[in-house]
Order: sequence, then C-alpha cells, then structure tokens
Amino acid sequence: MSEGMTAKADFTAFEVEAIGESGGHCECCGNESRRVWGMVHQAGGPSVAAYWMHWTVGHLSEPGANLDVVLGKWGDGTDPSDRFGVALVHRQLEDGTPSLMVVDAADRFADIELAATSLARRDVMGTPLAEQLFSIVDTIYRQDRRFF
Repeated sequence: MSEGMTAKADFTAFEVEAIGESGGHCECCGNESRRVWGMVHQAGGPSVAAYWMHWTVGHLSEPGANLDVVLGKWGDGTDPSDRFGVALVHRQLEDGTPSLMVVDAADRFADIELAATSLARRDVMGTPLAEQLFSIVDTIYRQDRRFF
C-alpha cells in the first residue's frame, strides 16, 4: 500500500468518469444483471481509483451488489504494484437506505491484474484508508447515476 494513499493524499474533491457498462442475466435466478465501471480522479488532478459494481436487479437486499475499488497511482510509469484492491458489499435496507460493508478482497481480486495487492477487511477498517475509501465511494454514489 502506498504511503501517499494513507497519509498525504487530499481526497476532499473528486470527479467520477463513467467508462462502461454491460448487462446479462443472473445464472442462479434468471433475473437481469448489470455491471458498471469507471474511474475516480482528484478534481482537476490525477486518477486515484478505478471501480466496478455488479448486481442482479431485484436482489439488492440479498445477496447485494459487489463494489470493487482499486486505489493507488495510475498513469505512465505505474504498474499493478502501485495499486491495491478493496472489496465491498452493497445491500439495500428495507427502507431503501444503502448499506456498505468492506469484505476480504482476495477472492474477488484473484484474476484482476490492475492491483498487485488485495486487502483484507482488517487492513482497511479502523485505518486512515477507511475514511479515504468511503469518501471515494460516497463520490461514486453521488456522481455515477447508473447504479440501481
């Protein structure tokens, strides 16, 4: 994990760039499934994260949606060793409020070549990274209207 990501980066203002989306049908229930992805940039500055979310329409309370975020340095001269993956589960509560939980990322990042490291829940929660991660996720939710 980059020291700059936890101690020096200013994550007060971000811009989301929606890049792509796809759809299909869930293998377990036949319902429509969706996937969206994009990048997060510091306002007027460099990229700080890539993200993608996958969910089955109508199944947001259980099992929920997978939100995967790759944080770190991007651009020329960087490689996967400059980035790490964090996995979250989004669930919609009965009153419509979204709920997020950081989960261990190893399984979800096993075949992802964007990040050399996948973080366990314990590596995120209770650290300065958690605040930065949730600021980025809040921005994704506010700016990327393709969710749900």
